Amino acid sequence: MSSMPTFERDRPNRLLRLAFKLPPKIYAGPIARGLASRCVMKLTTTGRRSGLPRTICISFMPHEDGYVIFSGFGVGSNWYQNLLADPHVDIRVGSTAMKATGSVVEDPEERKALMLEMQERSKACGPPPFIRPVLRFFRAFDYDAEIQMAVDEAEALPVVQLRPTSQTS
Repeated sequence: MSSMPTFERDRPNRLLRLAFKLPPKIYAGPIARGLASRCVMKLTTTGRRSGLPRTICISFMPHEDGYVIFSGFGVGSNWYQNLLADPHVDIRVGSTAMKATGSVVEDPEERKALMLEMQERSKACGPPPFIRPVLRFFRAFDYDAEIQMAVDEAEALPVVQLRPTSQTS
């Protein structure tokens, strides 16, 4: 039996939202390659109301012939709502740009398995291990707690499979 994700979470505070706006602006050249090596991609959706491009950086996991991403801020995340309205997206992983189609992973057990796989890979992803305690200390971001939350909430968490349809660069 499959079911759509239901996970909801409060929006991040202003400081964290501001911090999330920086990576898409600097995702180019060596910085893009560095972010991709830490499992961060650039994702551009089409705004569901505005029709304008909306770009974020998001953690990803290579999986089969595409990528898996999840909405840690739940079903209300703008990028997730935009993808539901129009599943055709642009992604950039390092210096490689692609068009892709996103589809929600509906099966709760499959979402759980994917989040467990992501947890297994998390030591090589996200902020480098030596930076994580500093981010936690300043309450800026707790990557390990976010991954644990994704595993704990996996059956309700919005998880999306991105399948590249063409490479653009």
